[in-house]
Amino acid sequence: MASYTELYVVEHWRYRAEGNANLVLQYVGPNPAYATTVLRLRKAERPDATNASESDLRASVPGPATRNNISSESQFASQVIGRLLGQEYVEQLIAVQIPQEFIQELAVAIEPSRPVSRRQKGIDHSQKVGFLALDHTRFITSTEHPSVSVEIKPKWGFLTNSDFVRKDQDIKKRKCRFCMYQHHKILSGIEQDLSLYCPIDLFSGQELLVHDALESLVQTPQNNLRLFVEGVQQTVTPSAMKVSLTKEPLEARKRDDEEYPTIIDVLSKILVNSTLLERLARLQLSLDSLDIETIHQFYVHIANPTDNSIPEPTFDEYMATAEAFLERTDINGLMSDMREVFVTQNASSLGFGPEDSLEDVPDTLKLHFIREFLLSATLKDCSILMTVRRLDDHPPTSTASEDVLLSFKENARRIKVGGSEFEYKMTCIDLDPKKMSSVPKYLKKDREIVEHYLSSVGDREKSCGTN
Repeated sequence: MASYTELYVVEHWRYRAEGNANLVLQYVGPNPAYATTVLRLRKAERPDATNASESDLRASVPGPATRNNISSESQFASQVIGRLLGQEYVEQLIAVQIPQEFIQELAVAIEPSRPVSRRQKGIDHSQKVGFLALDHTRFITSTEHPSVSVEIKPKWGFLTNSDFVRKDQDIKKRKCRFCMYQHHKILSGIEQDLSLYCPIDLFSGQELLVHDALESLVQTPQNNLRLFVEGVQQTVTPSAMKVSLTKEPLEARKRDDEEYPTIIDVLSKILVNSTLLERLARLQLSLDSLDIETIHQFYVHIANPTDNSIPEPTFDEYMATAEAFLERTDINGLMSDMREVFVTQNASSLGFGPEDSLEDVPDTLKLHFIREFLLSATLKDCSILMTVRRLDDHPPTSTASEDVLLSFKENARRIKVGGSEFEYKMTCIDLDPKKMSSVPKYLKKDREIVEHYLSSVGDREKSCGTN
């Protein structure tokens, strides 16, 4: 594990963004070797999140989520998820030692930049390791055209057709989880308005529907869409999205340039021409073949009765689960077939059905399917970062010292949209393993979402994906 002493200067890092589990900082120091890198640090609960003093900021309490073997977390993303999703879509992470004094000073320095809604957690001060990664909101090389990056959290890209879904919950076969959850979020006060976005449209593979789904995200981004221009986060608005690919404001453009492709036009074309979304949807669906109700029954059958727990999976166990899944489903061989063919093949490969007694399923197989479900949960919660820039006749110039760029690789591709050529890259992020101990919580949340939707909306809305 490397130690980069020159990185441990608080002033060389700027707050970028954060999710529930991790916080990301952008390098803004003078060393060109790190000009396009970010540092990812794990978060933990605070003693008192409502009245966090400076001493609290220096003492975030590690909880069960803290991993002692944090290098296995990096392996999980690069090897386990990379094996399932494709290595070209998974970001490279380099583990670096993190001095505690640096973490403590950093926690205080970035606090004013953090959203208030995220401050119930702080940087986990027990971690001795962080991760360096490429700043995927920018390119390693530069041109006169800006790099525009859009981070999408697509969520569940399928409607279940599992025979294990209870009859009183068969609404799951017509309404996607995201759309049902919107109503529960309003009930809980998390959101004020329903999102216009439906993941089933984004995952449809039809360019018009994909374009509409992206436009819906722009209208109601919630926490599912972020916009960056040259690595700096921007407020998501229709006008910002429209002019983001050009240096000139809309009113300054020539009349004959009014049909210049917008970032939504380019992203739609990229997504339709890529297999990423289709593969992601098939993985989410087939790794969740049994529905949470059956998974929870398996959990109860094999959990330690004393504390209702099952040990968290190791890296080797997750790797074995992924390999067994790939052999069972032949997802690589069936990617060219219609999704219905793949779904039928997946259902027939389970070895048992809802008519069979779950008690008779061997404990080893129960544990295997719980781990498959956790892999699906990771993929349902991942984000896709797509970075685009216009190409011209001038060759790109490097913005970093390539001899010390920590062996990072940038999988850039090219695409033509509306007569213009663009360079782009796609990366999946937020690929952390989910906790075995969360299975009961998943069941509770699923029931709350479905029950509230049925009681407040019923079955009177059109099914997702019927346009």
